[in-house]
Amino acid sequence: MHESPQKFFISILVCLLAVQQVSARNYYLSSAGNDTRNTGVSTASPWKSIEKLNSKIPVLSPGDSVFFRRGDIFKGSININSSGRAGSPVYFGAWGKGSKPVISGLERISGWKNVSRHIWEAVCQACGTEFTNFIVNGKRQPMGRWPNASAPNRGYLKVKWASGNNRLVSPDIPDPGRWQDADLVIRTNRWVLERLPILSSKRDTITTSPTSYDIDKEFGFFISNHPLTLDQQGEWFFDKHTKKILLFSKTDPSKLMTEAAVEKALVRIEKQQFITIENLVFKGALHYAVSATGAGDIAIRNTEAVISGIDAIFFDHCNHTLFEKNKVGFANSSGLMFANCRNTLIRNNDVRNIGLVPGMGSGGSSYNYSGIAIYGASNLLENNRIDSVGYHGLRFDGDSMTVRNNVISNFCMVKDDGGGIYTWGEGNSTSEARRSIIGNVVFNGIGAAHGTDDTLRVSAEGIYVDDKCNNVDVIGNTIFKCGNVGIFIHNSSHVSIRDNVSYDNGIQFQLLSAGMPLFPIHHCEAKNNTFVARKANQRVATFITDKSWQDIGTMGALDSNYYCRPADPEMIILSSYKSGQYDVNKTYSLKEWKQISGKDQHSAGAPLHFSYTIRRVFPERKLTYGFYNAGLDIWYPGETADSKTVAHLLGEGLKEGMNKWAIASTDCAFKPGESNRFLLRFEARGSKPGEIIKANFKTRDNQILYTREFRLDGQFRQNELLFIPTRRNEPFERVNFEFSDALSPAWVKNISFQEAEVTIPNPANHIFFVVNETGLPKTVPLGKKLVDVTGKSAGSFIKLKPYASAVFFIK
Repeated sequence: MHESPQKFFISILVCLLAVQQVSARNYYLSSAGNDTRNTGVSTASPWKSIEKLNSKIPVLSPGDSVFFRRGDIFKGSININSSGRAGSPVYFGAWGKGSKPVISGLERISGWKNVSRHIWEAVCQACGTEFTNFIVNGKRQPMGRWPNASAPNRGYLKVKWASGNNRLVSPDIPDPGRWQDADLVIRTNRWVLERLPILSSKRDTITTSPTSYDIDKEFGFFISNHPLTLDQQGEWFFDKHTKKILLFSKTDPSKLMTEAAVEKALVRIEKQQFITIENLVFKGALHYAVSATGAGDIAIRNTEAVISGIDAIFFDHCNHTLFEKNKVGFANSSGLMFANCRNTLIRNNDVRNIGLVPGMGSGGSSYNYSGIAIYGASNLLENNRIDSVGYHGLRFDGDSMTVRNNVISNFCMVKDDGGGIYTWGEGNSTSEARRSIIGNVVFNGIGAAHGTDDTLRVSAEGIYVDDKCNNVDVIGNTIFKCGNVGIFIHNSSHVSIRDNVSYDNGIQFQLLSAGMPLFPIHHCEAKNNTFVARKANQRVATFITDKSWQDIGTMGALDSNYYCRPADPEMIILSSYKSGQYDVNKTYSLKEWKQISGKDQHSAGAPLHFSYTIRRVFPERKLTYGFYNAGLDIWYPGETADSKTVAHLLGEGLKEGMNKWAIASTDCAFKPGESNRFLLRFEARGSKPGEIIKANFKTRDNQILYTREFRLDGQFRQNELLFIPTRRNEPFERVNFEFSDALSPAWVKNISFQEAEVTIPNPANHIFFVVNETGLPKTVPLGKKLVDVTGKSAGSFIKLKPYASAVFFIK
């Protein structure tokens, strides 16, 4: 009986594959090995160095494996310049017992000499012109800076005047001439932090290399990379010309383990295919732990990448990458950077402590200082945990992108106007393939106001869909404790926001369409979401446009949501729009919002409410009044003011009323450092129904500390505001009364301001929030009598799905 040609061909193929498996070879390395005498092909005859390995890598064949002995440290950079093939990758891993082998880019520094009080000097012969990490006893040490981060405003000095993108003036710099050849670390935007060489320094003027954006006055800067900045333990300076390291240390560094990063990349892969790396530790890269360019089918599993000078992992124009179950930490710029990559799977990784040192990350780009940053197409990021990050927790851009079931916390700690999850669009109308943000848990957006022109503003968003995005799904996420907005949609369209929980954020939900007339918000939908403000000073929802009220109507369909602020159920939704050339800002109860907008007809508010009680009121404080009128601040001190002028406020109100150009102000008369609880009371009426008066507590330099709106009608109404300072107060803080209608007059009278003893309900006694940050179902007991957002009584427990949450109210 004769075999068919097909069976004969299959038999030959099987034989060839068997021969290939037999011919695949293993190579071994050990710190106790020998590069000259040993063959490297057995554990009994291992090589010693990465240098020897690199000489053999070009001859590796598909299916070959390289093993590093566990517990050993290998110094150098692995240059992978051979490829595997599908089913037979070139493999790099570990052998033996013990901890994972370490691939190190660190060089031991010795020969320390004491050159002045607490200043030590040593030469790093292996160092080049760059210096990104200095390690003492295994821990990164900070580059010297002045002022120190512990100084006021976290060590940022203010720019008082600037010219373009390379010159600034500040009177805060003593003896500026001494900073020649140092570096300037400067914030030119809330999302930009750069380090640039100082070209000249004279009097109060510094000239630098050009910044990415024009320098703006009132933003902040500090000096680094100069011997005169060294005044705290562990601070260092590196002279690239002499290769000398200066170190501030009260201990003789010769008695310590001191190391510097000298290898640019610990693994380099260029245009190779089918490489697998696992069970290794990469420590102390000058730039990257792993760098890959133009590669494909790279798998990295169960590795650790720590102390990297730029990004821990950098992939550029790579396809079909698998990065899973890895630990990444202590990178100066970003944890993972994937640029122009397709079909990438990033899952089950732990990324922590990224981009936390101002000035040490890469400057200019809004991708830097991020936990994970990726752009390309057809990429999936899931089940990752990202914690403690200088800027975005996770940034992704491109088509057919999915971000699913990630847990992201403590972000925007060095820069802000960023998000736990952030995406930005290309403005390709509806042609962009869908991006999906599904089932993530995002919390603790910190904000980095220091070094900006508004140190009280917190710009840390939970989920941030920024300019020019289209076709984005935001579904089933939980966002809580973010300084600004929980879910923020900015100049983007065709966004679906469904089944999310946004809780205890500055604002729970915001649609903002402004500054980009070609990219207004439209065709969005927000349905079946739970928006809960935990505190009375948190907003539930805001809808803002720089166009007319009709543009708010076309933003999209809103319905079947829960808008809850049990501490203050009124005035929970803000709309801001243009009426002619004037801004109109109005705040509504949910009932009013339904009536005026026609939206949210099936939405509901909080099922329960709670408020404060006043126990005792102290005598009224003597007030000082002023007006902002025609561009001038006119103040009337209480002891010298014209009695008629003050009477208008204390008694009958301003006869002619006030409008946007005549704003009443009241000096709070705080004592220095005073921090108690205060009641502001006043009567007000408007000329038109539906208008709003807003009381803004402001600092003397016009920064808003606290704000609250009150409704106006045709009769005088008594209003009361409880002010609980969030910081120690200063003299000359004031309350400004502002109005929603630019031209219609409003009247204010009988203003009083007094300290009070107040019992404030603890939200924890009224709201019960539960979240499951794991990939497994979680059963949570419900010990008290609770109702859910619908008002329905809850049972004795709740079973949460993975990455899910719920909000209950305590009866």
